[in-house]
Amino acid sequence: MKGTYWKNKDGNIMKFIHTADWHLGKLFYGEYLTEEQEWILKNQFLPLIDEEKPDVILLAGDVYDRSVPPAEAVELFDEMVSEITGKRKIPFIVISGNHDSAERLSFASRILRGTGLFLCGDLYHTLEPVVLKDDDGEVAFAPLPYAEPGKVREALSADVHTHEEAERVLSDFLLRQIGHAARKVAIAHEFVAGGSASDSERPLSIGGTDLISADIFAPYNYTALGHLHGPQQAGGKENVRYSGSLLKYSFSEATQKKGVIVGEIDGAGQVKTTFISLSPRHDVRIIKGFFDDLIKGESEDFLMAELLDEGPVIDAMARLRQKYPRMMTIQSHRRMNSGSGERSFDLMKKVDPLDMFRVFYKEFQDKEFTEEEENYMKELWEDLRKEDD
Repeated sequence: MKGTYWKNKDGNIMKFIHTADWHLGKLFYGEYLTEEQEWILKNQFLPLIDEEKPDVILLAGDVYDRSVPPAEAVELFDEMVSEITGKRKIPFIVISGNHDSAERLSFASRILRGTGLFLCGDLYHTLEPVVLKDDDGEVAFAPLPYAEPGKVREALSADVHTHEEAERVLSDFLLRQIGHAARKVAIAHEFVAGGSASDSERPLSIGGTDLISADIFAPYNYTALGHLHGPQQAGGKENVRYSGSLLKYSFSEATQKKGVIVGEIDGAGQVKTTFISLSPRHDVRIIKGFFDDLIKGESEDFLMAELLDEGPVIDAMARLRQKYPRMMTIQSHRRMNSGSGERSFDLMKKVDPLDMFRVFYKEFQDKEFTEEEENYMKELWEDLRKEDD
């Protein structure tokens, strides 16, 4: 079998930790989350590694949130690599995702393989299996980094035009190198059809051409996926899974659990997985209620407030932040309705100013003027006209 071989393992169960979508250096409503990411990695992830003692750790793409990450994010990843491969001597297989720069992530990858760090992004230099051994033989890990169809077409001289065609070609290329190994694990960063997405995931393409079939991964005993931020099965396949992201990166993820998957592969290739939740230092939540009720509470979490007040609340954000310092955004109930969002203003029609007030009030309050409000607006309009005269 072609590929990079790593140390022999004593025992007949191969244990792995599957994680993905760290998005180090993520901006959340203008605030960097690097400190939150550092906290959960050092206080939740590393202790879990020490407890589970895995034989390999798989990071299925989107190490960083953008192709040129901030220095603090690079430093944090460097520290995690040192903790995993340096101090604990655990092989660490990392693929690039659609947020990463494959070339930057692959820097020095060939020499780093000797230390147990397998950085797989550049299709020209890093596309080969990683082979570990236990008492029952070899387990081949096939890294399938995210790549646009055009890049796969160029690197492998293949006639591909869609993400599914590209992923199939990459997989076949690695399977040929793996040969007849009985146990195989894929690590991929793709949008498998049927998966549930959230707001913080960058689309891989327009019009659904990024979707791929889970059947591509049929030759593997397990597939560790990245890209979708909610932990879930993919394509209805028990052994094709998303671990989900490290933290909640949008309010659409507020109800999601975050964590990692711990898996075991026995000598017959049977895989058993367990999802283990990780608890953040500060959660991402949505709170809902009337302003006077919400202002009585307090929290250090990242929050969105949905105000139920019918009327406007003066300086709501500043006042709420006195009790909720990480209040990120506010939605007003009076602006949320079940309509289509279309407006019926006729801009060519000359309208009485008071009628314009009525229409405006109706659109934003979803009710008509009361008699008292009507009289008040008439008096106000008359006063304004007198001032103009």
